[in-house]
Amino acid sequence: MNRPIDLEHLFQHYAADRLRAAGELDEDAAEERAEALYAEWADAPCAALEGCSPRAWFARLNTPEALLEALTAYARAQIEPPELLLERFDDLGAACAAPLEALARDEGEGAEVRAQALGLLPGIDEARATRVAVDAVLAARESDAFCELAAEILADRVDADIAGRLLDGYDAAEDFARELILEVLCNFPGDGRVYERLLDMLKNRPEQRAFAARLLGRYGDARAIEPLKALISMSDITYYEYMELRNAVEALGGEIEHEREFYGDPDYEYLRDLE
Repeated sequence: MNRPIDLEHLFQHYAADRLRAAGELDEDAAEERAEALYAEWADAPCAALEGCSPRAWFARLNTPEALLEALTAYARAQIEPPELLLERFDDLGAACAAPLEALARDEGEGAEVRAQALGLLPGIDEARATRVAVDAVLAARESDAFCELAAEILADRVDADIAGRLLDGYDAAEDFARELILEVLCNFPGDGRVYERLLDMLKNRPEQRAFAARLLGRYGDARAIEPLKALISMSDITYYEYMELRNAVEALGGEIEHEREFYGDPDYEYLRDLE
């Protein structure tokens, strides 16, 4: 497939014509009708697809290599891959697992392409998806679609094994990777190493203290209340940092005895103007 066809665009035209013909519908009725139209459109001959139906168009792709070529073409063109294409990966199942992993690990490909491959892996081979995601997070240098998706995948699945692998690689990881690791591990309470690293970031990385405070609030260890409250009284914090620190203290069951004012802080002044 040299140039991917934007099937979403084709469907929108198809549905718009038929919804206009149906007359005025409320939102729920229009949504229900659109769902029925999609099923109808998927099996209807389409001139833009050489007379094939959209479903038949993708049914011709019957090898993992052909599916990956199509997936890559859509990702490179920054067009959302059609659901009918993604369904074909489920149809072929395990045969697609190794090729998808190889594409997700291919550092010569763009982040969007690799993210598309990684996004399909959990439904086909969760163990592969987890391995790729752990390696992606540990190697992350800056935010992109691939490493952010990897962190999302792990946050939903974090257990003692994943936590251990991430913590083992924490000290050697880049700063951005450390942030992703802690964002994943704040969903896994009870490991003292996670708390120690969050507290270290809170105290020793001033540019990340708002981020660390937010994660400590999620992590749920009440020992963090006093260190958080100690920062609230510092003269160099911004209003945004203050709010993150205060929210974390309250999330952990603590209380802030005295509210602070931040006259001159842009965020503080903006909110005052709204009142």
